[in-house]
Amino acid sequence: MKKFLSLTTVLWVVTALSVMAVMVAAGVNDIAPGVNDIAPAVNDMAPVGNDIAPEQATKTGILKLYLCDAPTDAKNITGVYISINETQYHRDGQWITCEDFVGPQKYDLLELTGGNSTLLGELTLPSGNYTQIRFMLDIQEIGPPPSNPGCYIEFADNSTEPLFVPSGGQTGYKAIGRFEVPVNGTVVVTADFDVRKAVVMAHSRYILKPTIKLIVND
Repeated sequence: MKKFLSLTTVLWVVTALSVMAVMVAAGVNDIAPGVNDIAPAVNDMAPVGNDIAPEQATKTGILKLYLCDAPTDAKNITGVYISINETQYHRDGQWITCEDFVGPQKYDLLELTGGNSTLLGELTLPSGNYTQIRFMLDIQEIGPPPSNPGCYIEFADNSTEPLFVPSGGQTGYKAIGRFEVPVNGTVVVTADFDVRKAVVMAHSRYILKPTIKLIVND
């Protein structure tokens, strides 16, 4: 009887071990798919990098900007000087400084008559249509005359009088006219200071009218 029980016990133990071996094998196999499932997740990451499109560079062109003046018939005036600190263009509702213009630059407008002009700069701008630019002048608001004005009139007796622009220190001196900057191309524009019309006398002061014309050269 004891031998029978011992044989039964042995058979039971063998059976239990076999079942455990099957379960272990099944468990190991179940892990494999889990490991394999990681690979698709890693592979899925690759398209993310491929989907990032390279940043498109802003399309630009060149504004070749000149300055000129119409002749004046004032015999006692020998020079009309302006000093430009910055040149700015208007785009998308805001004024942006032209980095290509290095100021201050001083000009005698009376030397820019009779077909003469001077190149203010070849300015790189975003391509598109424009209607105005402005010059930030070295100029004083209306008040006591400055001792060394950046913008002034010179007379035959070597005396000078300052030029004022109302609110010119904040809003600049605007030039109005439509022009288009072509993609990878050049547009030539002249800012036409007509001293006879632009400079007026008011309350014993010489004042620059607030705007001048921009003319597209053919």
